[in-house]
Amino acid sequence: MVAPSRDDRSVDALVKSKAVLDVLAELGPSTAKTISERTGEPVSSTYRLLDNLAAVGWVERGINRGEYRLGIDCVRIGGQIESRLDIQQIARRIFRAHRGQFGIWGLFVRRRLRTVCIETRTRETLQSYAQLVGNSLPLSMSAPSHVLTAWLPPARYEQLLEHYAYTNELGGTFSTMRATAMGQARHIRECGFTYDVGQTMAGSVTISVPVFNHAGEIQAAIALSGLSRSLEPELACLVDGQPATASAAQDMVQLVQTAGREVSRGLGYSGDHLGLNS
Repeated sequence: MVAPSRDDRSVDALVKSKAVLDVLAELGPSTAKTISERTGEPVSSTYRLLDNLAAVGWVERGINRGEYRLGIDCVRIGGQIESRLDIQQIARRIFRAHRGQFGIWGLFVRRRLRTVCIETRTRETLQSYAQLVGNSLPLSMSAPSHVLTAWLPPARYEQLLEHYAYTNELGGTFSTMRATAMGQARHIRECGFTYDVGQTMAGSVTISVPVFNHAGEIQAAIALSGLSRSLEPELACLVDGQPATASAAQDMVQLVQTAGREVSRGLGYSGDHLGLNS
């Protein structure tokens, strides 16, 4: 039997090290025993791997005794990789793949208390209607705006609501507005999408879903606009948890969710696209 070469052993060590890092990325701070169970490696081998990874800064001791977590060098590399990912290029590629669909694809990001469209794609025959890039919408209206706030961490959402209320002099009605907004955000997360009629694009329906980065944070909103208003009753049924009378709305929502998943995957997100932060 031929003994493994030095190169083979090096590759094997890299594969095992990656398995350890994958577990820490998925579970967060974990003990050597937990990592051993998830990777299928003996505990003694797992300790050696952790010691080697700690020596190069990819793993470090956790706050709790016996736990390990991703090291600062590993986190820094992940941040550098993400910073090089161009979300517009990723979205452009995904939109191009779905451009046969009637309607206008849009990529929206939040800028303080406004929602801004930074990328669009449409069928060539609809170019005259695709003047969305650069459009700025209030954070209190439009499907993309509601998506961008619904998946914010609770504390950040609270701050945003307070800032919005102060800026718009809504002090006397803040408690009512807060309760309504929080309830709406929770419902959007449960549905996994939202829609508007005539807010993102005059006279038409827009469906929007979230885009997440590698850390599972809301990064942008994908929207498909210019849809027929005949979809509105079906979409309302879906949002209310009732079966739609026809499949057109369900198919359209699934299409937009697929595009959102694809852009999120391009940013390194590998989790469940729906229900995050529910």
